[in-house]
Amino acid sequence: MKLNAHAGSLAVSMMLAPVGAALAADSPVEEFYKGKTVTVLVGFTTGNGSDSYARLVARWFSKHMPGAPTVVVQNMPGSGSLTMTNFLFNVAPKDGTTFGIFNRNVPLEPLMGNTNARFDPRKFTWLGSTNAEPSLCVSWHGSPVRSINDLQDREFTVAATGINANSGLVPTVLNRVMSTKIKIIMGYPGSNEMSLAMERGEVEGRCGWSRSSLMTTKPTWLTEGKISLLLQAGLQKSPLMPNVPLALDQVRDEGDRQLLKLAVAWDEMAWPFAAPPSVPADRAQALRAAFAAVLKDPELAVQAGREGLDLNLVPPKQIESILEEVYATPESVLARMKDIVSAK
Repeated sequence: MKLNAHAGSLAVSMMLAPVGAALAADSPVEEFYKGKTVTVLVGFTTGNGSDSYARLVARWFSKHMPGAPTVVVQNMPGSGSLTMTNFLFNVAPKDGTTFGIFNRNVPLEPLMGNTNARFDPRKFTWLGSTNAEPSLCVSWHGSPVRSINDLQDREFTVAATGINANSGLVPTVLNRVMSTKIKIIMGYPGSNEMSLAMERGEVEGRCGWSRSSLMTTKPTWLTEGKISLLLQAGLQKSPLMPNVPLALDQVRDEGDRQLLKLAVAWDEMAWPFAAPPSVPADRAQALRAAFAAVLKDPELAVQAGREGLDLNLVPPKQIESILEEVYATPESVLARMKDIVSAK
């Protein structure tokens, strides 16, 4: 049976249309990521809050990325995640196949003149943060310290990874602006080791500990009365902890308030994810879009709830704004912070 010209043309068009559509769908970004492996670096050991968020994001990331690349997590602990941050900025591939999560305080290091911080946080390809949250000071049940007043009346020993991490910086600044008597033991590799130090009686507690990290690693400690929440350190109270005092509310001197704000502003980007600088624009956009889509994924939300992880996207633009504001801090305040950081 012969087809007329119109019918033949229509048939050819129908056969070619799916092929053309398929070719159009294969964008350069999708073609690039097909068969690739995307590595998510974590600046700490396994089992802490950063690691939990990294693995949660990684589990759903391929689903929302063009080309559906394989996604793996790699831990790179050291110096409160400074080691990994330097690697991410200077060594990691800048092709969009690597991004990572580091301690929220690490972007402060270059501003403080730390020569070991070989990066400019304003040049990272920011993906965003999974949420914002103030950090906590907590005491073990064997300690007589139960309140802010107790922190000011007696010595209180806490574990910390380093001065560039919340666990070291927050209690150090609190000692300066609130006359607390916190003795800080630096050098613990990560969250697990700090918690174990509390259980062993090596220290009485921790400061600069995020609620998410607490709820993912030691969810029964609160319900079983093993710890007391002494204060929260952030720019504002968390709605999840309305009865825990905010440190900033206790500080009246304006210079002291600015110093404390400089130390805790990073809680607004509590779990920061970034790729190296100079990632090609289309791949950077794909990474950012996938990160935002992951945090809106209903399946991920269910899993996050099971693990006690809070989700509330802090977009890249907000992180960039925080960095610009902090890097414009008055020199007098910076000088005080530099003195704190250099004293260690």
